[in-house]
Amino acid sequence: MLLRVIFILIILLVGCEKSYSLPINFTIIHSSNVWGETEPCGWPKNPLGGLARKASIIDEETLKGNPVIVLDSGDLFFSKSTLYADKDNIDEAKIRAEIIVNCNNEMNHSAFSPGSRDFALGLAYLKKLKDQSNFNFTSCNLFHQNTSDRIFDSYAIENINGFKVGYIGAASSFQKDSILVKEPINEIKKIYNEISDKTDYIIVLFNGTASDLKRLDKSNIDIDLILRSKGSSRASEHGGAENILTYEAGNKGKYLNKIELSLTEINSEIVDLDLERKKVRQSTKHLKNKKKGDSNANLDELYKDNPKILNVINNHREIIKASNERLDSAKNTIKSHKIGLNTKIDSKPEILLIVDSGMSKIVKGPPQEDHKGRKPDDPHHGHDH
Repeated sequence: MLLRVIFILIILLVGCEKSYSLPINFTIIHSSNVWGETEPCGWPKNPLGGLARKASIIDEETLKGNPVIVLDSGDLFFSKSTLYADKDNIDEAKIRAEIIVNCNNEMNHSAFSPGSRDFALGLAYLKKLKDQSNFNFTSCNLFHQNTSDRIFDSYAIENINGFKVGYIGAASSFQKDSILVKEPINEIKKIYNEISDKTDYIIVLFNGTASDLKRLDKSNIDIDLILRSKGSSRASEHGGAENILTYEAGNKGKYLNKIELSLTEINSEIVDLDLERKKVRQSTKHLKNKKKGDSNANLDELYKDNPKILNVINNHREIIKASNERLDSAKNTIKSHKIGLNTKIDSKPEILLIVDSGMSKIVKGPPQEDHKGRKPDDPHHGHDH
């Protein structure tokens, strides 16, 4: 992937200097599919999650000295796409949503892209949450049904010491009163074309289905990074895409992605260090297994009469060679880390106070079945495993 440098070339042609100096280093903290969860899950062996733990991670990264961008790619506020007064605790859902807004304000969130579940209580209520927020709500393909007006800003741009990072929000199709969801890839392309010469790095926050992610990945839109929601229950690197670096952050606020970028040369691709190292490890393991326990075995000799296996062996050798070459020559790098918000992470007191104060207002009704229909006495109630 190449950094887009159109605006830099124009500046150079007219004899001006670029507005930032290399190297550029910054860290992204990414969440997705939080579903209104504010506290650690109830799994007794390893309770994961919690906004107060997330805040501690953000503070820890900020103390390292590089700028920190905090982003969420959707399905933040609610656990379902629609909440019903006769089946769901609407008051509790609202309290949880407002806790999240208040905490995100304190954590200096940069941008959020609404997903289908964020409209569970309707457009008017989500707009109310937006009015309470200090962070950007962005979506390029959500429109008022009866007009040509977008509901939210189609993009946001953040200036990091002169280096401009653009965020484009988008969502796959869903049905909701008063909302028109236009085809996301075309709208992303329109906004990309609008802001590509205003920015140095573009991130798409995508509440997208697997099929739409694949289409976006193959669209030839020169996006630098996709941060996705609506995907796997586990945080993952390279989440389903082949061409554009893509990350997901799991469900229910249990995990975060920490993504560290270091840019030292404008016209060089960005190498995903963790992905390339993973390829080396996996292919090295395959080759080791082919030696059948003899570390000194000559694979070419061992499989000289089996061209099919030899072809597999040579493919793994090529993967190792190519990945090592990319690692050795990398000028611009990205490192991703899946962070499980476990008990080893302290809870930030100021955020914990906001959470506890809000949760104390909730009037508990009778225990409900969870999102998988499990009874409250099921030991796996409320969990994805």
